[in-house]
Amino acid sequence: MTDYAEAIPMYVDRSRVFIDANNPKWIVIHKTAGFHTAQEVANYFATNAEMTSTHYVVGQDGTVVQCVREQDGAGGNCCLEQGHAAFLPEGINLNLVTISIEHVDPALDNSTPLTDAQKRASFRLIADICARHGIPARHGDANGGIIGHFELDPISRARCPGNYPWNELWAFLEQGGFMLDITATRGYFTDLGNNVWRCTKTGYVVGHGILDFYRRYGGDALYGLTYLGLPLSNETAVTGYQGVVFQRFERGVVCWDPGHQVDNPPGSGPAYLMHLDRGPGQDPRIATLQQQVTTLQQQVNTLKQEVDTLKQELDAQELGSSPSAKPVS
Repeated sequence: MTDYAEAIPMYVDRSRVFIDANNPKWIVIHKTAGFHTAQEVANYFATNAEMTSTHYVVGQDGTVVQCVREQDGAGGNCCLEQGHAAFLPEGINLNLVTISIEHVDPALDNSTPLTDAQKRASFRLIADICARHGIPARHGDANGGIIGHFELDPISRARCPGNYPWNELWAFLEQGGFMLDITATRGYFTDLGNNVWRCTKTGYVVGHGILDFYRRYGGDALYGLTYLGLPLSNETAVTGYQGVVFQRFERGVVCWDPGHQVDNPPGSGPAYLMHLDRGPGQDPRIATLQQQVTTLQQQVNTLKQEVDTLKQELDAQELGSSPSAKPVS
């Protein structure tokens, strides 16, 4: 059994951890600077001479291995170095207030970007830990949160976790910590790579920031597919706003607008849902219907005028045929 439902258990011997001692306040992100699979790293933790370990290891293929129970302290966050983040407390064993996550990176300088599968697995794991332990789902401060190993050890671990995609993590957590996986789309999408999907039903492409929003939207098992439906267009530039685009879906319109030039819905991130009744996101059928209403109103007014004219003519005819209108003989 694992604390995280998607993890594979490969626990180190409990004599190598701080048993039942962990009261997690921070999540610490690491990279391995070597190794090729999460299982390799777990085996290393189980056999190395030192009491070194982390709670989880995320492989490049998206595999998550749990090495230490969250209730126990792992051995990955030892001692603070000069220049560490000022909010971190001194004089305590940080392994007893942290949950640590390794990410497999074969490069010794931690320069390999996370794969898409690794990124998705990492983000979901972090969101799950935050939710279960009440850890703030944001960059850490004195009240807790998510930090990099370099913030503890800025000298010896300056490149840990290297080029971890922090901004994408914050955006993911701000949107609620859900992400639709390509395997859950029931064949409605194919992965073109580089964070771009093509809809197999409509042929339109969804990518990058709008795809990230689509994959996180809602709270159902299918997220965007359920609530927004399939794409009905490709991205369209918003006239007069540099770098702003929108895309139509069956049940809504998503705008990519990091600077909030067009709109600024409360609590929104760089992508948000647009108004359907006005503005650039207006449903084009509304304008058509409005024109039809205007045309019908004009026709009604014309008919009213014709009715009034006809009524006047009938009144005149009736007056002319009335006995009282005839001359008296």
